[in-house]
Amino acid sequence: MELFLPPQVLKAIGLLEEAGWAAYAVGGCVRDQALGIVPHDYDVCTAASPGEMKRVFREERTLETGLKHGTLTVLMDGMPLEITTFRQDGEYRDGRHPDSVQFTRRVEDDLARRDFTINAMAYSPSRGLVDPFGGREDCAAGVIRCVGQAEKRFQEDSLRVLRALRFSARLGFTIEEKTAAALYTEKAGLRRISRERVAAELNGLLCAGDAGRVLLAFESIVREAMNAPAGGSWQLAVGRLERVPRDLPLRWAALLMDSGGENAARQAAEILKGLKMPSRLTENAELLIRWSAPEYASMPPAERLMRMGPEGAKQGILLRKADALARAAGESPAAEQAAAEETEELERLIRENACFTLRHLAVRGPDLAALGYKGPDIGKQLNELLLRVVRGQLPNEKEALLDAARNINA
Repeated sequence: MELFLPPQVLKAIGLLEEAGWAAYAVGGCVRDQALGIVPHDYDVCTAASPGEMKRVFREERTLETGLKHGTLTVLMDGMPLEITTFRQDGEYRDGRHPDSVQFTRRVEDDLARRDFTINAMAYSPSRGLVDPFGGREDCAAGVIRCVGQAEKRFQEDSLRVLRALRFSARLGFTIEEKTAAALYTEKAGLRRISRERVAAELNGLLCAGDAGRVLLAFESIVREAMNAPAGGSWQLAVGRLERVPRDLPLRWAALLMDSGGENAARQAAEILKGLKMPSRLTENAELLIRWSAPEYASMPPAERLMRMGPEGAKQGILLRKADALARAAGESPAAEQAAAEETEELERLIRENACFTLRHLAVRGPDLAALGYKGPDIGKQLNELLLRVVRGQLPNEKEALLDAARNINA
């Protein structure tokens, strides 16, 4: 098996080899090429110790942030390249990181500490492929399998539970029987992992190409990771998710919206905040859920633009259509037509610069101040006038708006 390696990687391996140290491209870059996927990045492992690596790359710019654990980052002709000494890990008492590492001269020792067989392969242009655990065969068969004893791998690093699901969804692979069983026995370990790391894995899972299958097959594990109570139809939630684009706020809203409305929006926000998601993602998902409730189905398109903004309003259409299609468990021409008509109307309003924000309104703060409004009441009244305009209760004309403001203030 011959793999393509970028010139920078070949140069790094060559410098190590010339100094007498075995070196390999390792992990994800080898897996991806075995699957015919162009890697996003490359990692190198070597028999050279950290001190020996520093001598080999003394003419290159390096970063020593991971040197304690054997990793030197080399800026090789502009490419950041992580190069790590072959190592064996000590105990994982925190369920995430080894307490200690021991450097070794054998690449097989290094591969034995890795999570899944498909990630435990190394490649050298001079030595070929090193694959002691059958990763190449598992790539060909489309299987996620732990290296060695699955329970031990997940006990060492509980985040691997979610990594298995993410890889399965991303690659379309099945999870080998013993590995799948260990996911359930070790899922409680996810509680020890930082919420940010859990969130990153869940985000990757939700936006993967085969997310629906994995979410349905491993519902209890995903709920454990989200710290979400059972409730609503998980099958319906996943059906919605599969029918919306791979946009994070939209996919989270689809999964968590249940029937929509205030309660669902509030619960979704609690889950996302608990995962320490970015505030913008949480706010967008909450907004989508709130205004997708059935009681707001007849909301005028201009009001949706006012409450959600152009992008949010368009995503809301996609979410409501996905909900209708998921509930129909198939085709729904009525839902398709309604979504198309509402999208067309939104685009017309945007194109014609219709009034749906305060900057479109024909009156401003000073106009209301002249009528006697003060402080926060000015903003409150401007928003009330805007709402009446978007609902068609008032024309967006200055005198009509001022008359309405006078009457309200009377």
